[in-house]
Amino acid sequence: MSKSNSKLIKYIGIDPGKSGGIATLQGRTMKVNKCPGTIDDMSMIFALLIGDTPPSNIRVILEKVWARPTDGKASIFTFAQNYGNWEGIVSSHEIKTYYVTPQTWIKSMGCPPKLSKKDRKNHLKELAKKKYPKVAKKIILATADAVLLADYGKNIAKIK
Repeated sequence: MSKSNSKLIKYIGIDPGKSGGIATLQGRTMKVNKCPGTIDDMSMIFALLIGDTPPSNIRVILEKVWARPTDGKASIFTFAQNYGNWEGIVSSHEIKTYYVTPQTWIKSMGCPPKLSKKDRKNHLKELAKKKYPKVAKKIILATADAVLLADYGKNIAKIK
């Protein structure tokens, strides 16, 4: 892919949890949002983020996650519902979704292994702020993963 062509591609990283986020990277421009609280708001923000970009120029990178046996039943249901909502929203726009496990994208970012969850999340937040200082104020624990997922799509995975 040529450099001029890659600027046309819009990379959208989605951390699908209720306390997750969505980030859009096109060229050097990053837009960051917390996950909206309702499916209507999720759908609206997605539509605003894709704008008039044709589906063939959009790459959605969705974190492939699953519930753990220690998660409560209600939280599993809420999480799965949010994950499915994002899949449906993306699919309704006829955009292909690329799935990546947390282990894969986090490792590609050079995150030190064996960090506690809290330390890992803080490390990733600081990394996202360093990579995208223009939107550093919007990069919080809820949005850092989405920022790095979009970055992963563009720079690491070379998703075409």
